[in-house]
Amino acid sequence: MFQGQEPPAPFPPDDPVLAVALAMFIQDGWIDVRKLSTEAGVSRATLYRRYVDRDRILGEVVWSQASADLVALRARYRGKGADGIAQTVDGLLRLSAERSSMRTFLAEHTEVALRVLASQHGVVQRRIIDSVAEWITEEIGAPADIDIETLAYAVVRLGESFYYREYITGEPGDLSAAAVIIGRLLR
Repeated sequence: MFQGQEPPAPFPPDDPVLAVALAMFIQDGWIDVRKLSTEAGVSRATLYRRYVDRDRILGEVVWSQASADLVALRARYRGKGADGIAQTVDGLLRLSAERSSMRTFLAEHTEVALRVLASQHGVVQRRIIDSVAEWITEEIGAPADIDIETLAYAVVRLGESFYYREYITGEPGDLSAAAVIIGRLLR
C-alpha cells in the first residue's frame, strides 16, 4: 500500500533531528523545516536528503508518539480478543485526540495532516495497519474468508473515518461508535 512497496523503516528513536522535530511538533502542532534545520544543526539539503520531505518528518514524529501509545495500550488490552483490539484502536484515537499538537495540526493544516496521517503514501497509516494485522492474528486468528491485511485496513479506515469526520464532513467525530463497530466487525 505504500506506493507499491513497504514503507521505510522508522528512524531510530534516539535520532537527534527527530527529537528536535518532536519537540517542535508538540509545541506548535507543526514543523517548520527551516527552524528544524537551524535547531538540529543540519543544512536543509541534508535534512531533505536524509528525511525526504516535511510529510515524512511529520509522519515519523506522529508515529513515534503513536507507537509508544500502542505499546502501552496493547499491554493493557492484550488477551481480550476482538474487544481488546477495538479498545486498543479506541484508546489510540482518544490519546491522539487529546493532544493539543494533533488538534492544531488537524485544524490548521488539515490537508497536510490528512495526507500524512491517513494516506497510503505516508508512514503512519501503513504502520498502524501492520500493527492491527498482527493483533488480529494474535487475538482472533487470521480469517478464512478475507486477507488479514484487508481486514486490518478496514479496521484502520473505520477508525480514521470517525476520527477525521469533523475535518472531512464538518460533523463531530464519534470515537465511541468507531470502537463498537470495530468490535462487531472483528467478532
